[in-house]
Amino acid sequence: MMKNSWFTPLIVLVTVVVASVYYAVQSLQMRFHEITPSVVRIGVLPDMSERNLHQRYNPLLKYLSEETGLDFKLVLPADYEELLYLFSVHEVDLALFGGLTFVRARTSYQAEPLVMRDVDTRFTSVFLVSYSSPANELADLKGSSFAFGSRLSTSGHLMPRHFMQDEKQILPEKFFGKVVYSGAHDKTAYMVRDGEVDIGAANTEIVIGMFRDGRLKEKDLRILWETPPYPDYVWAVSRNLNENIKTQLRDAFLGLDLNDTYHSHILAGLGARNFLPAGFRAFLPLQRIAANLELLGP
Repeated sequence: MMKNSWFTPLIVLVTVVVASVYYAVQSLQMRFHEITPSVVRIGVLPDMSERNLHQRYNPLLKYLSEETGLDFKLVLPADYEELLYLFSVHEVDLALFGGLTFVRARTSYQAEPLVMRDVDTRFTSVFLVSYSSPANELADLKGSSFAFGSRLSTSGHLMPRHFMQDEKQILPEKFFGKVVYSGAHDKTAYMVRDGEVDIGAANTEIVIGMFRDGRLKEKDLRILWETPPYPDYVWAVSRNLNENIKTQLRDAFLGLDLNDTYHSHILAGLGARNFLPAGFRAFLPLQRIAANLELLGP
């Protein structure tokens, strides 16, 4: 009887331990399961209209397919949150994140930075007003209506908010009469142009591109202030993605040469002169800023 009194609980304990170890190993194996997609799905931030996104990225997909021999598909999420979700469930293999969405993808889903454009190492945001606005500086617009882009946009929200508070001592919700979120940089520009808001913050590159291709006319808008530079967009992959595919993708991006006529067309469409290897350390300042502004999410 004494033997049975300790033997049965011991068997139960051993069974529980073995089961726990088994499921832990299974979970670890699933976590590190290598993904080799038959079609590489590329997700990009919906920071412009769908038409403009296709014009911008379809030539890149064609080039990547030619260089790697792989098939590619462009995935356009409804918003920034959906891109993070699609990446988390492996429905996007290669993602173009902004700095903030990358930091969140890195901390929550182990995203690995792959490459970034040369311009992304020193990116800026601009504050836009109508061409006829009498304002000469932000202080002139107290009580006015203001538009950010997406809440998860680095250049359309995080850094404009940071620089307003850090350099101008302006808390948007207390300084402006109304603060709205447009969801996209081009939409912010149109809202300012059309008088829906008095001032808006947007991605400098996209605004310049809109002036260049005629979507904005010279006397539609005026840049009131441009922020100091910061790192922004980065192409990232899941750490589970097949290592050979990661290497092929990185080599293809780094192989784009401005002196090659075909390549220069692709680079121009992407607003780049060349691509550089990307690392996480460049985004540590953004991570600290996002944490301070409570924008890192759960």
